[in-house]
Amino acid sequence: VLIDGVILRVPVIQVMGHQANWHYTFGSGIAKTIKELYPEAYAADTASAKAGGNVLGVYSRAEIELINGVKNRHGMSLCRIYNLYGQNLGTDYSKRWDRKTDYEALYSALEGMAFDLTETEEQRMMFDFCREPVVAFPHLMGSHRGGGSWDIVERLIEVAFDGYKGKVLIVHFIS
Repeated sequence: VLIDGVILRVPVIQVMGHQANWHYTFGSGIAKTIKELYPEAYAADTASAKAGGNVLGVYSRAEIELINGVKNRHGMSLCRIYNLYGQNLGTDYSKRWDRKTDYEALYSALEGMAFDLTETEEQRMMFDFCREPVVAFPHLMGSHRGGGSWDIVERLIEVAFDGYKGKVLIVHFIS
C-alpha cells in the first residue's frame, strides 16, 4: 500500500526498514534524517560495523524506546528501525546509471527482517499493542540514490513479506 507522508513521522508505523550501505556513515538521503531523529539506528549500524556485521545481505536493528508502551519521544509509534545492507559502497550519487543496490543482498536482508518480525513470545511483548506491527519502507528505496529499479525493489519487498500478517506500507515522501 502506497501512502503519502514523512516516513519517520507517520503515527501508525511501528517498524521501518531502509536500505543502508556497509560503510556506516548515514551521511545522506533518508539515512541522514534517521541519524538525526533516531540516533539509535546509527548506533546499531556502527556497533554492527565494529563487530564485522555490516556485510551485504544482513541487517542491524535498533530498538526505539516507547513511552507508556505506545509512543516514542517524537509522539510516534515507531519502535524499531532495520538497517538493511543491500547497497555497495558507491558514494557518487551523481552517476544514476551506476547501480549500487545489490538485489540479492537487499532481498536477503528483507527476508531476514521479515523472519525477525515473525511472531514470537519476544514479539508479543515488544508489540503488545499490536501483534503484527505496521511495517514501512521508503518509496524508491534502493532506487533513487541506490540506482536500482523501483519495480524490482518493490517486488523484493512483496516477496519477502508474502504471508506477513501485518500491514506493509510504502511511504511516498512529502516534505
